[in-house]
Amino acid sequence: MRTLDHDRASRGRRLWVTEIAVATAMLLGLAAVLAGTDEARAAAGSTAAGTERVAGSSRAGGDVPRPRVRAARVDRRRIILGARHGVAFRFELAGKRTRKVLVKVVRVGSRKVHKRFRLGRVAAGKRHRIEWSGRTRRHGWIPRGKYAFRVFADGRRAKLGARSGPIRFRFYKNRFPILGGHGYGDGLGAGRGHQGQDLFARCGRPVVAARAGRVQVRRYQSAAGYYVVVDGRGTGQDYVYMHMSRRGRPPQGARVHAGERIGTVNDTGRATGCHLHFELWTKPGWYEGGRAKSPTRALRRWDGWS
Repeated sequence: MRTLDHDRASRGRRLWVTEIAVATAMLLGLAAVLAGTDEARAAAGSTAAGTERVAGSSRAGGDVPRPRVRAARVDRRRIILGARHGVAFRFELAGKRTRKVLVKVVRVGSRKVHKRFRLGRVAAGKRHRIEWSGRTRRHGWIPRGKYAFRVFADGRRAKLGARSGPIRFRFYKNRFPILGGHGYGDGLGAGRGHQGQDLFARCGRPVVAARAGRVQVRRYQSAAGYYVVVDGRGTGQDYVYMHMSRRGRPPQGARVHAGERIGTVNDTGRATGCHLHFELWTKPGWYEGGRAKSPTRALRRWDGWS
């Protein structure tokens, strides 16, 4: 019995020692895990702090500044299709860097780009000039409306400086045919088979081409006096100018620009008072199968922006 009790006591002590060893190992393992977690947290905190320091440093002065234009302006606020001169845009980059420059022409009120000028590397502090007629390769001519130039340097839109002037312009396809004061007389019909619109003005006022084109006819006729017929470029329509002075008319076959002087207001032919008789003929043209249509509304519209 004594041996049996001794064996039981011995097994009990061994079991107790084993349990203590297991518990101690578990405690040591938990402590190691906790220590590792604290180290990970410390490392994460250190990384976050480093990231904040880098970000702070970037915000403090690492960002590339937005490019600026010291001065920019257009020389004309309005251009006419087919005029001798288009719109010229001048600009100068600020700073000292040479940048890759792209100039866009966009329609005001939309994001549509109608023309791009890729200028390559452009030096700062130097004036650059772009001239444009409003013509595009894809669509022929831009639609009537308001447009603006925008400068992009190194892929970013440049900010305009305080010395910049207007950078917008308007594009139109016709202009009014008389320079100076004028008034409206009889229109189409007028109870006497009148085929155009009478525009009264003082004798000697310049008459200019309402649309670019080619002089199709240059003659004298007892009723029309000295007159010119211009085949409107790109329209198929003919523009007719009557009762002008003998001198100052371009030769037959000549090309004329919109706004170019083609005569002078007078009272030649069967005319009462100095005035320009203006006609507008549909395709295919003046006495070539076309017909005279009323030009009055078009003239008043051109008058509004000329």
